[in-house]
This record gives sequence, C-alpha cells and structure tokens, in this order.
Amino acid sequence: MVETIIYIEFILYLVALLVIGAYGGRLTETVPDYLLGGRKLNLFTGALSEQASLWSGWLVVGFPALVYANGISSLWWMVWQIPLGIVTWGILAKRIGRYSRVLKSLTVPGFLSARYGDTSHLIRITSTLIIGVFMAGYIAGQLLAAASAISVGFELSYELGFVIALSVVVIYTVMGGFTASAYTDVLQALLMTAFAIIVPIAVLVVIGGPNELMTQFNNAASDNMTSFTGGRSPYEFLIFSTIAVIALGGLGQPHGVVRYMGMERPSKAGYAMIVAVVFMLIALIGIPIISLGAVVMLPGIENQDLVAPMMILETLPPWLAGFLLAGGVAAIMSTADSQLLVAASAFGEDVYSGILNQDASDRQILLVNRMSVLAIGLLAATWAWVTPGSVHTTILFAWAGLGASIGPVLAMSIYWKKTTGPGVLAGMFTGLVTTIIWNQASGGPGMIFDVYELLPAFTLSMLAVIIGSYLSGPPKRGEEEIQRELREISKPLQDEIDLVRERQEAAQAASNQHSPQLTAVTEEEIATTYLADRQLDDLSPADS
Repeated sequence: MVETIIYIEFILYLVALLVIGAYGGRLTETVPDYLLGGRKLNLFTGALSEQASLWSGWLVVGFPALVYANGISSLWWMVWQIPLGIVTWGILAKRIGRYSRVLKSLTVPGFLSARYGDTSHLIRITSTLIIGVFMAGYIAGQLLAAASAISVGFELSYELGFVIALSVVVIYTVMGGFTASAYTDVLQALLMTAFAIIVPIAVLVVIGGPNELMTQFNNAASDNMTSFTGGRSPYEFLIFSTIAVIALGGLGQPHGVVRYMGMERPSKAGYAMIVAVVFMLIALIGIPIISLGAVVMLPGIENQDLVAPMMILETLPPWLAGFLLAGGVAAIMSTADSQLLVAASAFGEDVYSGILNQDASDRQILLVNRMSVLAIGLLAATWAWVTPGSVHTTILFAWAGLGASIGPVLAMSIYWKKTTGPGVLAGMFTGLVTTIIWNQASGGPGMIFDVYELLPAFTLSMLAVIIGSYLSGPPKRGEEEIQRELREISKPLQDEIDLVRERQEAAQAASNQHSPQLTAVTEEEIATTYLADRQLDDLSPADS
C-alpha cells in the first residue's frame, strides 16, 4: 500500500505546476512572450530547460528500462549521448539564436520560411506538418512514460494516470506558454539530477557497495547481459552501434531549438553547453546503477518501463520516494509541455498567422496557439492509446524523424550560403520518407534495415539538401545578402552588445548607483556604430 505522504507530495507537486503555469500566464502578453518568453532565457535556465525538454521521459523511464532489459551493452549509450550537448550547443545554439533575431522569427518553420523567402509557403507548410506529426508521436511516448510511472508509484490505474498526465500538462502549457514551460523544465531538471544521485546511492547502500552490486549482477544476469557487446557478433555489434548517431538528431528537435532562439544572450551558448554536459554526465552515470540493482533486487519485471518507479519505492523511505516519484512524473511532463508548445505554435504562428490571417492581432494568435495546444494534446493521446508501444521505441522513432527531417536543413541554413528553398524541401521530404521506411522494415541484406533509421535518413537528407540546392540554382534571396547575414552571426554584433552591457553592469555595481552616462548608450546606438564601422549600415540595427 502506498503511504499517504506519497499522495500528498504528488498532489502538491501538481498544484505547484499549475501555479507556475498561472504565473507564466501573467507574464505572457504578446506572441513572442508566449512562444519564446520574450527572448529572456538566461544561460542556466536555457541549458537545463533544453536538457529536460529533450530527455526527461527517456532518462526517467526509457533508459532504465533499456539497461534492465539488455544489461552492460546498454552502457554504450553513455558514451554516445555525451556528445549531444556539445553538438547542439556548439553547432546550432549560438548561430540559430542570432539568426532568428535577424529574421525576426519565433518558430522553426518561421525561420526557414524567412531564410528562403518562402512566398509560396511550401517550406512553412511542409516543416509544420513534419513537426506536428512527429511531435504527436513524441508526446505520445511521454504520456506512456508518465502513465506507467503514476500507475506504479501511486497505485492508480494506468488509465487514470494517463488522464492526469495529459490534463495537467495541457492546462499549464495553455496558461503559461514558453515561460511556464521553461521554469518547470528547470525544476524538473534539478529533480532529475536528484533522482540520478540519490537513488543510485540508495541502491548501493542496500546491496552493499559497487563491488557487491557487480558480483550479484553477474550471478543474476545472463551471459549476454554481462557482455559489453550483448553477445553480438562483431558485425551485429557494428549494426547496433549505429545508435551512436543519436547526437546528430539533437540538431532537429524543435523543442530544443526554441530554447536557443529564446536565449537572452546567444553569445553565452558555450557556458550553457558546459551546464548541459554536466547534467548529462550525472544522469548517464547514475541511472544505470539503478537498473543493474533492479536486475538483482527485482528480477522478472514484465513491463520494463516500470523499473525506475519500482526501484524508488523499493530503496527509499516514503517521504523521499514520494518526492522523487512526483518529480519523475513531472520531469516527463516537462518534455511533453515543450513539445506541445512547439507543435501548437507551428500551427498557430506559422499556419494561422503566417498564411491564413497575416493581419491577425496578438490576441487572436495567442488564442489559436492555445487552441492548438489542446488539439495536439488530444492527437498525441489518441496515438498513445491506439498504438501503445514501449517508451524507448516510441521516442527513438520520433527523435529520428525530427532529427533527419529538420536537422540537416537547419545546419545547412546557418552555415552554407548556397542552400536554396528547393534544396530544403528535398531534404525535409527525404528525411521524412527514409525514417518511416527504415523504421517499418527489418533485417534485409546484411541486416541493413536494423541500422538505426536516423543514420540513413540524416545522411540522405543532407545529400538531398546539397544536390537539390546545386540543381535549383542560386538562392532566391541572393548570396550576397545571405553571406552578409552569415558573417554577422558568426562574428556578430551581439557580442559587442553583450560586452557593453557587462561593462555597464560592472560599473553600476561598483558605484552602486544609476549612471546616466553609462545607460545612455542604447543597444541601437551600439548596433549603429558597429554596423557602420563594418560598412553594414544597410542591415537594420533592430534586426541584429
């Protein structure tokens, strides 16, 4: 029987999420506020919010289940996922954060449409549909994870757990938008860190230390589970190792990309990358200990998605178990809320405001965005209910689809001036089709279809962008204009603005009073001087 304290902590936590949603709603007056938090995300909030939105359901439920089922060979995932924070924050974050300001874009489809002068709206519509479809699948995976955790942790029916997760995440996302999502993500990331530290320590204490854990695991597990290759032949292990490209998929996750767009100072992306990598290191070292301990303490779990919540209840006192269970469920929701917001904004901002009603007021756009959150939530719930699968496989499929369809397109858009609109369309379509075909097939000559679908889909999508761009001629907007923008985001005005801001703040802190002389230098004045010095005064300072 679940202790009363566990129920109380869970209810209090859900109420806290709704309060944060209401607070975020009070800060939301315009469309940029709702979609990007007014671009006021600091580096710490940005890094933790991005990591929580990308990984929570998988880290709390999917990864523990994977290690429990496959043993030591699953630890290769630790090596393969560490580069994710380096790839996303190092390759994409700084440039996409700056370029989205230059083009005044609030969403991924909006950015691509502006980047390529998409007057036909084909790029906007295609990217919106891709994001909508795969995000629905991704959210379905999060709902499955949350329902599993609630049903075990709080002895509620799976169906009731599903309804609770869906209702709470939809309500606070509708109310608070990006601000509520970002703040709850930070809270969830901190709780996930506590989960990855406290539960492994508890497991080691109960079993008797690291050496005893490995001794008992080796006695309890099969030979395949104690092998680093999982009993695979060298060639089979090579096929299995293609999961290493999972880091590339981070380039195409819109719920991560909007965090880069919402950063107050994109020049701080390097510091945010350090925060993200440290978070991943803690999680990927601690969580496998939980699963190896579960093989010893709880053998024969049929629904492996329940490994983490069952181990929390098995190893911790009720008051602490309730706290971490509530945090784990809410962490899963933190990914779902980000995905709901991104998918909904693709329809509200990009379809309604960008195509159907270009003169819409902020009030109208906000209303459509909120209605879209409800619609996408119901679509995801239907997906999860009609085609239930493991959290692990559902999330991996959606990750591959977004990573291959959107990732190469975004990367080429911020680095290669010759990329064209037709090339982008070819890349998105190729990534979409290849992901679906590879996921549905299996085996084949040389086990080719057992390769993780992200690898062939990402590769073919990148080739399609390059070939399509060469065949379709020069970019519609002109290479000189694009080259100027790319030069600005690589050695940008924003660094200059940030430097002046820091000097002002330091001087004000030293004098402990307001200095008219320092604050008289506005961002626009800095921009005008900077651009004039570089003979780029035709680029609007406000846009930069």
